Amino acid sequence: MMIIQVISFMFIGLLLMSMMAKVRSYRKPVLPGKVLQTVPLGFLPKVLLHRSALLALVTGMVFGVVGGWMAPNLAALTILFALGILLMPMRYTLTTKGVAVGQGTFYEWGDFSGFKVGKSSLELAHPSLFGRLTLFVKPTEIDNVLKYVQRHVRVSSSNPSTEGE
Repeated sequence: MMIIQVISFMFIGLLLMSMMAKVRSYRKPVLPGKVLQTVPLGFLPKVLLHRSALLALVTGMVFGVVGGWMAPNLAALTILFALGILLMPMRYTLTTKGVAVGQGTFYEWGDFSGFKVGKSSLELAHPSLFGRLTLFVKPTEIDNVLKYVQRHVRVSSSNPSTEGE
């Protein structure tokens, strides 16, 4: 039974570290190209960005507390750490070479094959990222972001679900 606890705590730690790496990387990355715009993320967009890690954390903590191998105060501490990560400032940075999500990940414009615009999101088609990268943007800023995406993303004519052709 002890090995299950150790493995579970390791997974919880790794999930928290992966969330933190998206927000603040170990060292500040140098973004290629000229910065065009930075878009701050609100609380709900950050929750949507981290949703897979948050769902895994909540599921693990519920099973841990119900199963009796995780103390409720440790689950509460994990929730506080996750909430603290969600409250840290985060932004998208649009450059002439691509888009950076937080400080952890940079995607070049040439990697995207199209885009689809929603009310408060911009879905960029990316073949190697399970089909897309979704940027959650405030409705008031979607037009500014869209003008840069339209300028830099080459839309393939074989993708009928994209707008901007």
